[in-house]
Amino acid sequence: MTAALQTLPRATWRQRLLRLMPWHRRLAVLACLGVFCWAASGMLHPLMGYLQPRAQTMAAPQQVVPLDDLRSPAQVLSAAAIERVQALRLLVLAGEPYYQARLPGELQPRYWHARSGEAVDLTAAHAESLARHYLGSEESLTYGGSLGHFSSEYAFINRLLPVARVDTRREDGLRLYVDLFHDRLGTLVDQRKAWFSAFFQTLHSFRWLDAAGPLRPLLMALLLASILSATLFGIALFVARRRARSFSRRLHGWWGLGLAAATLSFASSGAWHLLHKQTAEPWPAAYAASFEVALLDQAPSADWLLRGEQLFGLSLLELDGKPVWRAQGQQFGMMPTLHYLDAAGRELDSDSARRHARQRLEHYAAALGLGEMQSLELQAQFDHEYGFVFKRLPVFKATYADAKNTALYIDPLDGALASRVQDVDRREGWAFAYLHKWEFLAGLGNGYKHLMLGLVALSHVLLALVGLSLLRRSAR
Repeated sequence: MTAALQTLPRATWRQRLLRLMPWHRRLAVLACLGVFCWAASGMLHPLMGYLQPRAQTMAAPQQVVPLDDLRSPAQVLSAAAIERVQALRLLVLAGEPYYQARLPGELQPRYWHARSGEAVDLTAAHAESLARHYLGSEESLTYGGSLGHFSSEYAFINRLLPVARVDTRREDGLRLYVDLFHDRLGTLVDQRKAWFSAFFQTLHSFRWLDAAGPLRPLLMALLLASILSATLFGIALFVARRRARSFSRRLHGWWGLGLAAATLSFASSGAWHLLHKQTAEPWPAAYAASFEVALLDQAPSADWLLRGEQLFGLSLLELDGKPVWRAQGQQFGMMPTLHYLDAAGRELDSDSARRHARQRLEHYAAALGLGEMQSLELQAQFDHEYGFVFKRLPVFKATYADAKNTALYIDPLDGALASRVQDVDRREGWAFAYLHKWEFLAGLGNGYKHLMLGLVALSHVLLALVGLSLLRRSAR
């Protein structure tokens, strides 16, 4: 009996590979769900970029702040029984100077006239004024309230919080989200963008499963694994088969082989991106400044200005444990200025900006256990590591010699942590940029790059349809 068994021919490598056919078919059915969701929404993504409503300008408004006959912040806020504030600045609305204060636990800022000391409800007027500036029009607008968290419409990619929503009366339902504390634009959304974004988040990010907790990433990981496995099994079957029985099968085989590199590129980088987001370390708690109003007993005046300077903004920061003013303006009508003053209006040294950044960075570095800072530099442009997705510019970049080669980015406007980048983020970011978004095609221009990606995504959808058709025939 043993001798007889030994004389049976052993299965060849081709036969072993052909045994993968049932698994290829089973996994392909599951993979098709992922292909239809991700390829269809992937084709939509470039269209979303082209149809994105545009602002007339991205620069924050600049108005000359009058410094005559102002009251001190202590005079104004003490009368309102306010002892401490988290942030304070002097700004101009409708040609009048106002103190804008941020109080603990409040999303909306509070306003007082800097000359009369009268409390004024200017939240709506301020938000609408910013919206008109960014739209470049004087159309009728409506304040739609403040937002303290990200939502399906105002997503995390917009970064800035809290923001105020302003609605236009246009037929497309255009609305703007603006940062009232720094006069920045969060984003613009019209009905078309809202619909596309909802569709994209449903199909590409599976946001409809957010309430299911870990089920969402598990389902996405399962679909990505099925795509990778079905693709690899398909390559093995193509190699093992000398010639398919029908033209449809030969077409499916050659088509799948031609797309295999792109499929593996998209699916593997997508899986890495998903895993990276699930395992990312949480950011440290944001630094919250607190200023004692009684210390701000000096009213801003023309004596605080540099020679020939016009002031555009005056905001309060914490430096060396004390309140200091950050003054931004223009000298002789052409040269931008940025300098720091103590609470009494005395000029501070030119290193104040870097010292402020260092002190805010110390807070975040201590929370992350990073040790001593290795370098600190001002970054005024986006690059491959600190990309456009992070929104804030300019920023201070600090590097550390920890095991993960961490870099922290600080917004000098408020000391907020704009980004934290480590080696694993750099590797994943490179893979996602070049294997998922195909940034190697950027030299052709965004139009051609998006056209290529769209055609490849469409090819995946058609390949999946052909595969399902063949599966149906086999079942019959």
